[in-house]
Amino acid sequence: MKHITLFFLVLLISCGSTHTAYDYDEQQDFSMYKTYAFYPEMSSGLNDLDQKRLLMVTEAVMQSKGFAKSETPDIYMNFKTIINKTPSRNSIGVGVGGGSGGIGIGVGGSIPIGGPETFLELTIDFVDVKKDELVWQAIAEKRFHPNASPDTRTNFFQKIIEKSLIKYPPKKKK
Repeated sequence: MKHITLFFLVLLISCGSTHTAYDYDEQQDFSMYKTYAFYPEMSSGLNDLDQKRLLMVTEAVMQSKGFAKSETPDIYMNFKTIINKTPSRNSIGVGVGGGSGGIGIGVGGSIPIGGPETFLELTIDFVDVKKDELVWQAIAEKRFHPNASPDTRTNFFQKIIEKSLIKYPPKKKK
């Protein structure tokens, strides 16, 4: 019984996690970036309220990392989102079998439980303003609840931005 409880606890925790991938220009000196601004012609794919929430929490995280928002920034930040709906990943297995005389036959299948799940994929680009080149990127995916309350949505964006920017700036290789 302990193993079953542990399994479901691990499953529950993993369902809420943010999956994140990073890429960056290894030749870039990231210590030279001190100021930022949001890309002027941003088309994030979010509605106006969610985009406002996203930018608000990003400003707080960038400030906590020592960056200042500026009219003449070192880097532009751009956001793109994709919302994906997937069938439920949870199912119950069902099987029927029988046999005699050393011969067995079985038939099995699974029944999906729960409805489709919605995931938001957020891409964050850091573009060097002077060179007009992408220098750092994070792509994060997290389960999203489109009918959530405003506070829940703000909390969602807080978590996905913190997780996305945790590895910025990248550590220098020795």
